[in-house]
Amino acid sequence: MNMYDKLGSLLNETLEAGAVKFVRVESPCKESASAEEKNAPEKEKTKEYVYKKLTPELEHAYKVLNVPLTATKDDIKRAYKERLLYYHPDKHTGNAVIEKVANKKTSEIIQAYNLLDDFLQQ
Repeated sequence: MNMYDKLGSLLNETLEAGAVKFVRVESPCKESASAEEKNAPEKEKTKEYVYKKLTPELEHAYKVLNVPLTATKDDIKRAYKERLLYYHPDKHTGNAVIEKVANKKTSEIIQAYNLLDDFLQQ
């Protein structure tokens, strides 16, 4: 067994144990794409994916927005708007306790969206 086989086995054990989590995200659009690629129909365009390390903070952000790890940028934006509309503090005026919870939940949703947006932009 050579060194690369040992490294591969170690990596597989680490991933299977869940010690390190990765998520597959669509690669950001490259601005240097040729004019032919930009004008090509959507079916012919190839999407590039990259694997990024999933930190506990990112995993929590996915849970806050209630989206799967495979969610696209549009899915995340849609979930963000729905959750924000549901928990918006202006909908809960009159009850101080519920309004306070709504304020906290709204700020948590905004932070989660900003974190995921930055994560997908990189």
